[in-house]
Amino acid sequence: MFPMSEMDLLQDVMKALRIPHALVLERSFDRPNLKYEVVGKTKEPLKQLGKLLMDRFKNQSGIVYCLSKSECSEVSKFLNEKCKFKTEYYHAGLAPRQRVAVQKRWHTGEVHIVCATIAFGMGIDKPDL
Repeated sequence: MFPMSEMDLLQDVMKALRIPHALVLERSFDRPNLKYEVVGKTKEPLKQLGKLLMDRFKNQSGIVYCLSKSECSEVSKFLNEKCKFKTEYYHAGLAPRQRVAVQKRWHTGEVHIVCATIAFGMGIDKPDL
C-alpha cells in the first residue's frame, strides 16, 4: 500500500465535511515577519521572560502564548507590574465583548503584549507583529 498523497488527504477531508466541490486556496505558511524560538526555562521563568522581552523586544508588539487561562492572567500581571509592559490577557473564558476589546487595544498599539491561550491569534493580520 502506498502512502496517502496530499491530494488524497484533501479529497478525504472535503468528503468528510460534505463539501466535495469546495474551492481550495493554497498559501505558504512561510511568514518572514514572524520569529519562533525555543529557549530553555530557568528556575524563575517569569523573570526570564521579562528580561528577554526587555532586552530584545522592548516597545514591540507580540503575543505570549500560555497553557492555561490562569497562566495568562499571571503572566500578564507580572509583565505589567514588575516589568512595566503594557499587557493584557486573552482566553476563551472572557466574555466576547472583553475579547474584542483586548484585541482592539492590541491592534491599535494601546497594548503591546497579549498573554493568551490558543484562543487568540487565528487570522491576526497586524503589520508590526
